[in-house]
Amino acid sequence: MSEPRAPENKQEERREGRPQESGARVLYARRLMPAGRVLVVILVTLLAWTVLYAPTLKRAAEASPLGARRAVSLAFLKPIAAISDWIGLDELADSMERAVGRERGRPGGAFVPAPEDIPLTPKGDEDPHGGNGGKDGDGATAEADSIRAPTPDRKLRVAIVGDSLAAGLGYFAERVFLSRLVRVSGQGRISTGLARPDYFNWPYTMRRIVERFDPDLVIVMLGENDHQSLQNAHGDREAQIGTSEWPPTYRERVLRMMRIATSRGAKVIWAGLPISADFRLRDHSRRQNEIFAFAASISNDVAYFDAWDRFREPGNGYTAYFREGRRVILIREGDGLHFNAVGYTILAREIAKLAVEEFGLSPRTFQTAI
Repeated sequence: MSEPRAPENKQEERREGRPQESGARVLYARRLMPAGRVLVVILVTLLAWTVLYAPTLKRAAEASPLGARRAVSLAFLKPIAAISDWIGLDELADSMERAVGRERGRPGGAFVPAPEDIPLTPKGDEDPHGGNGGKDGDGATAEADSIRAPTPDRKLRVAIVGDSLAAGLGYFAERVFLSRLVRVSGQGRISTGLARPDYFNWPYTMRRIVERFDPDLVIVMLGENDHQSLQNAHGDREAQIGTSEWPPTYRERVLRMMRIATSRGAKVIWAGLPISADFRLRDHSRRQNEIFAFAASISNDVAYFDAWDRFREPGNGYTAYFREGRRVILIREGDGLHFNAVGYTILAREIAKLAVEEFGLSPRTFQTAI
């Protein structure tokens, strides 16, 4: 057997696929990228992502608790967000998200639809209650007997307000309430609550909803973003979380929301926070629910829906499932807080049932099947 023939020149060596030595190190005919160039590529990619999503990151920073971390984040993000808005990169990011079937601002994969514009009640169909709620629309009216009976020409108006939980509830409530008799307006805003009116002012927005939409029934679900100190509209701290000042200050904010919501005769169902998979938030969420329940008990035309008790496991712990008859149904998202489509549908149905019991809502305005 003859010995393998050595290649006569470099060209033949390349044809046979053998590595060769040159000024730069070559491995299997592929040139390695220098580490410095890899670092530059990573930094440029991160910078491009930051510029594209600067407005979203800025909104998230604005909603975060006050402190050095928030201040530094805003100082860094504000000029970048301004540049992104000016050259239209935020619109490009929106288009990219929609192209892959996502909505920007959706937390943790949970379904959080954007709120619709506050609808305007048609002329001749406004203020069926006869109440004016006082000069500034911030006073409770006398308690009426029941919610009016709707007709196809004069639909019942239901406003669903609050945070991302309310956003999901508002979307799927349209599956429960019958559209020929009920007009549902979803007014949920992500990352909002009663703790930070400097970021989003719910009393002001609630008053606009009452004045423009004039709802017959208001469903409120918020509080998940209120695990923090309470600020006023100017960003000054009013009550430190964990102190004795926090509960009464928060209770007054809840009562004010209830007064505004009922100021023109609407009924209110205030849904408490559901139990969360995050045990660190449970004690504070329970205290919030106690405040919601107490405020509802001393307010006219307001009823409290106990979402915690309705959707917990029999042993008082968290469960992602709901038992209905012989069926066991998955109702919660993977984040351990939000509901999935079936869960929101069940939640809307249970709230509607409470409105029947408390305020005489006509059972023919919604369906019970899921």
